[in-house]
Amino acid sequence: MDGYIALIGLGAVGVPIANLLFKKYNKDFILLSSKDFLYTLTDKDIYINNELFQPEVISEKSQLIKKISLLIVTVKNYHIISTCDFLKTMIDDNTVILPLQNGVYSFDYFKKMFPNNVILEGFAKGPNTIITRNGFEYQRTGELHIGATNEANKQSAKDAWQLLDNAGMQCYYDDDIRREVWKKLMLNVAGNAITAITEIDYCDFKNSPEVQELCRRTMREYILVANKNGIDLNDRDIEDVINYYLSFRVSKHTSMLEDVLHKRKTENEYIAGYISRLAAEMGIYTPNIDMLYNLVKIKETVYLKGKANG
Repeated sequence: MDGYIALIGLGAVGVPIANLLFKKYNKDFILLSSKDFLYTLTDKDIYINNELFQPEVISEKSQLIKKISLLIVTVKNYHIISTCDFLKTMIDDNTVILPLQNGVYSFDYFKKMFPNNVILEGFAKGPNTIITRNGFEYQRTGELHIGATNEANKQSAKDAWQLLDNAGMQCYYDDDIRREVWKKLMLNVAGNAITAITEIDYCDFKNSPEVQELCRRTMREYILVANKNGIDLNDRDIEDVINYYLSFRVSKHTSMLEDVLHKRKTENEYIAGYISRLAAEMGIYTPNIDMLYNLVKIKETVYLKGKANG
């Protein structure tokens, strides 16, 4: 490996990836952090699964001994713009970038901001990271799916997959990654919003035929938008998503429900909001998606206003 493997965004998705990469690649792995967030990574020791997690944290290009070969981005969608402004000072055109946010917004934004770089596509599904008193814990790393729509970038995607697979991630190379990204977004548009509003976890999903039906209706609307964008999703994919929820035998919250329970900003604008606006531009009627988007937005606005006034 000629350069560093770097990650920015030590949260629910980033923690298992960073932990395994640090254990495997040690000094060839680094964390990136803008100075705005640097104190959260350096002001005290961080433990992951009760083991000291101490990779090098880089906030200025002058600290780099070598260039960054692969950059994994796991910040929230609403931090993408500021993250890209920071990354412009840290990487060059040879850095391969792998955004792992929910949805398609981050990939499109990275393509626009870094037109000379290889931008891979991917997503994470199913990590169960929690914050503890001195760091983080997780039992499941979740799945990573990686690929590239551009034929010229597929070898870079396979190389990134190999690095992550060698580190012990449950990682898959998907030849038709664009379809898989849209399928994952379908799960998010329906499931994340519904669970955020009702505050049910995955285990409760199987006991509520009403939630399952609302989820199906929402996904049928989503498929209209996906098909109009050239993504071949169908009713079989809807049942795959339903079965994914029904397969859980232990308690698990969606990331959006976790944000709501902790009264944090959600990614609602980049998930249901993104599809709602796209559908409106195309003249597609999506009443369930619109409703879920607005309900989450109302709920979030109320508690964020309360926090600001408190």
